[in-house]
Amino acid sequence: MTSVTKLRESADARLKPETKTVETPADKASEVLVSESQKTPSFPKKLIHMKFKKLGYLETFLTIIIIGGISTILYLYTSGYRLNKDDKGIIDINKTGMLSVKSLPDGAGVYLDGTLRTATNDTISGVRPGEHQLRIVKKGFVEWNKNLEVFEQLVTDITAILVSQSPRLEPLTNSGAKYPSISPTLSKLAYFSFDSEKPGIWIVPLSGGGIGLFRSNPTVAIQDTIYTKYSLGEQIIWAPDEKSLLIKTPGNAYHLVNIETSTAQTTTKADTIIKQWADDVALKRATFVNTQSISQEVKDIALSSDAVWSPDEKKFLFIKTVGSELEYWVYNLENPIPIGEKAESLVFKTDASATQPKISWYSDSFHLILVEGDIAKDQKGSVSTIRIDGSNKTEIYNNTLYSDSVFSAPGGDKLIILTSFKSGAQTDLYTVSIR
Repeated sequence: MTSVTKLRESADARLKPETKTVETPADKASEVLVSESQKTPSFPKKLIHMKFKKLGYLETFLTIIIIGGISTILYLYTSGYRLNKDDKGIIDINKTGMLSVKSLPDGAGVYLDGTLRTATNDTISGVRPGEHQLRIVKKGFVEWNKNLEVFEQLVTDITAILVSQSPRLEPLTNSGAKYPSISPTLSKLAYFSFDSEKPGIWIVPLSGGGIGLFRSNPTVAIQDTIYTKYSLGEQIIWAPDEKSLLIKTPGNAYHLVNIETSTAQTTTKADTIIKQWADDVALKRATFVNTQSISQEVKDIALSSDAVWSPDEKKFLFIKTVGSELEYWVYNLENPIPIGEKAESLVFKTDASATQPKISWYSDSFHLILVEGDIAKDQKGSVSTIRIDGSNKTEIYNNTLYSDSVFSAPGGDKLIILTSFKSGAQTDLYTVSIR
């Protein structure tokens, strides 16, 4: 039985199909990973070197030339150099200048030599040095023109004050006003008022959130008393520190008003007070003028009582008599003088025998306010602004006026006049909005 059993088992083994284990690529990869993880990390004996092709002398030289050329072109361009082609077709590299053009209000078209170049506020680069004609145009505003000179490698700054073609008049007071006087800093306006409740001297602030009848907040500097009718005054003079007022009333009487305490005292030393205040201002100006590199003649004119100083205290207006004419000049003591501006500029001329305009400064210190006409006789006149170089004289108002004193608001957006819309009625302060 044992032999038979062995024979059967042998036969079964031969008949049983052979099974083979198939090794898949994943298995191989698994084995490789296991095998590699069990190995100790080792570094190749030889490092792999990246080889770069060495530049030849010619390639190196050309690279330097290209980099140097690009750098030179960028430097020349940023320095104001431009390629220009003349009438003969010859191309040359020339130095140019730039114009920085601003306007109030902005968004105006800028024409240079008749060609629209940009809109304010913006800069025009690559402008050929020399004389050019600049025109600034905005709908609803008077066109602004100026002939100017551009200098190579320099930026000429221009700020155009655009005046509305239909300025708006708005009341600043409604209870009467007379003989207005503006403070040295242009921040406050004092006037006599016949206010039914508090007649006297009133002060209206001009700075802050806006100027208008319902926006300003005027206060009483001094109120009429049983003995003194300050509201009947004829002249107001501000102290340099703006803390006091010197008031002239009928009968050539003077009163010194303390604004902070709303008190007043009669004084017989008005001339002394006026001189002391003038000396304080002159001393401050002399300290500034004597540091300037100007002739003694100009210093004397600057410190004379006839000089009319600008709000920034760096320019002054003076008059020269030349034959039968009067010449109005502005001297600019800014250091350095802005590009395109002059130290001494002729603003305009008049016939010495004619009625002379009343002149005050506009708030930007680059324009003057002219009041023309015989206001005292005709109670009518015109109000204009003009740049200190004599350009862009623009009429703003031409109608009834009861004072030749016209003032600029600190922001320059309004002028303040004294007028009335009814014949024989009370006069009031009005603002004329120019933009």
